[in-house]
Amino acid sequence: LRMGLPAASPPPVAQSKLEELVQKLVPERLDELFKDVQERQKKNPRLPSDYTLSQLLKSYTGYNAWMAKAAKDGSVSSLRKQLEALPASSEDDTVIADKASSLMKIGRRHVYDGDYALAREVILEAYSMVQDKPKVQAVMKDDDYPRLLEWTGMVKHWTYDLNGAEACYTKCAELEPINAEVLVKKAGVAMDASKHSEAFELFHKALEIDPDAIDALLHRANLRMLQADLNAAKADLERCVKLRPDYVMAHLRLAAVLTSTNDPLGAKKHLEAAGRVDPDSSDVQSYRGELLFTQNEFAEAKQYFEKAIKMEPKNPTPYVNAALAVLNTPPPPGRQMDMAQEAIGLLEKAIEVDPQFQAAYLQLCQLKLGMATDLATAREVVDLYDKGLSYCRTKEEMKDMVGMKILTQAQVDGATTLKMETFNP
Repeated sequence: LRMGLPAASPPPVAQSKLEELVQKLVPERLDELFKDVQERQKKNPRLPSDYTLSQLLKSYTGYNAWMAKAAKDGSVSSLRKQLEALPASSEDDTVIADKASSLMKIGRRHVYDGDYALAREVILEAYSMVQDKPKVQAVMKDDDYPRLLEWTGMVKHWTYDLNGAEACYTKCAELEPINAEVLVKKAGVAMDASKHSEAFELFHKALEIDPDAIDALLHRANLRMLQADLNAAKADLERCVKLRPDYVMAHLRLAAVLTSTNDPLGAKKHLEAAGRVDPDSSDVQSYRGELLFTQNEFAEAKQYFEKAIKMEPKNPTPYVNAALAVLNTPPPPGRQMDMAQEAIGLLEKAIEVDPQFQAAYLQLCQLKLGMATDLATAREVVDLYDKGLSYCRTKEEMKDMVGMKILTQAQVDGATTLKMETFNP
């Protein structure tokens, strides 16, 4: 059964009974593991991969304006010199405010340079200088204080400090009540906290402020896709591309929705539109491969996934997709094990470029367990599940992996009890 072969006789425990037992065990084990995750996150916050963060930032229409300001501000070294020119030790509110503004600009420049860990560190330092100091906040120049709140909300969200992020966005929204983009970011925090009703309400408020708020439409569509409300997601995304025909991300999301609703021609149209805007996009190639995959064109799909990998080696998705294409391709005689090893290599590479990419762990663990012939290899699979679980941030991310780990651990424990050293008949 483990290797997908027909059993010679009925198994001693029915598959349905095993599934029932796992469903009973998962909630309790999930609670225990999630407590460990929360404690670890407090002690040692982990950032998502650089690629994930860059994609998140680019999903906001303000991204180009932020990066233009960062470029105009100059290099980190020049900004540091400006900071050092301020009085070293001063209790003057204006000096403290100027230092906080300088640090915020340094943090923003780190984002421009792709140094996200340094950006988070510097922005949090800037925020600590003005937090609970209304006099300092009041003398910050231009819109520096609201922007510091917004950036602090973002970097807190990166490490799943959802309460901290929400507090910053709430204060920013109070200062700028007609800033729709801040409400969208706050809605993103609500989504990650599984507060979907609250997120919908925030998207609604953002669209009341600006009926053409593309960010609100795109991110609301993401939520509707999560809830499998594909018709509503399609409507939001169609409005996105109507308002902004060159919006690659909206075209790609819409292509995914159309693929899921069995409209391959519509999906292809939007993939072509995205490709015309950004022919060097790794995601465009990956989505093209996914469309072909749904049509069982596995060899051609794999070629697009390989193009995507070449264009952006740090994007984990096409590695997993390429592995699935390999596994779904009928192997030539004598090549089954070679193809399985190729898929394993691709999945391992996905984890290498993004250790938090849960889909890679699930596929790799199942594949390795299916090929395991001895207990030592099966125990390695259990360890791999543990590694994947250590990178999870929410119960939702952990749920499937916990269930699979329980089943794998049961096999290992059962084989150990029976003094088995091999799974071979």
